[in-house]
Amino acid sequence: MSSPNTSTGSAVTAQRPQPSISYRWLVLFFISLTMFGNYYLYDSIAPVADLLKSQLGFTDQNIGRLYSMYSYSAFAFLLLGGIIIDKIGTKKAVTLFGALCTIAGVVTAISSDVHIMYAGRFILGFGAESLIAAVTTALAKWFKGKEIGLAFGINLTIARLGSWGTD
Repeated sequence: MSSPNTSTGSAVTAQRPQPSISYRWLVLFFISLTMFGNYYLYDSIAPVADLLKSQLGFTDQNIGRLYSMYSYSAFAFLLLGGIIIDKIGTKKAVTLFGALCTIAGVVTAISSDVHIMYAGRFILGFGAESLIAAVTTALAKWFKGKEIGLAFGINLTIARLGSWGTD
């Protein structure tokens, strides 16, 4: 019988050194930029709503549905997003969901067809809300104790600048 301290074919995992404080804050800045883009994409419809109506003939119902498509997919898939984060890890999840947000923004912007825009917003709802969960998970791993509140505050401030940037 082997003792708990021996390995039976698997490598012993070495303890990773803690990253420097400046490196952690740099990670916070870049991960917060993903949230900036997330909030910018979500809020980008309101400033162009009048243009969508006047130039493309959209109705108020079309504009409302652009927001609803986001909410439908977020509601339907957010638990799946959490499972994906747990299965593939936070780095891969942030990359995956960030890529989905980028694709969603492109799909929404490339066509004036309302149904294609609905599809883009639906993709955004899944990617963006799951991205928020992945970023929150990443921040919880990178920041401990007294720093976590400040890290979350900085993250949300930078994210909200994305909303402000649409005005």
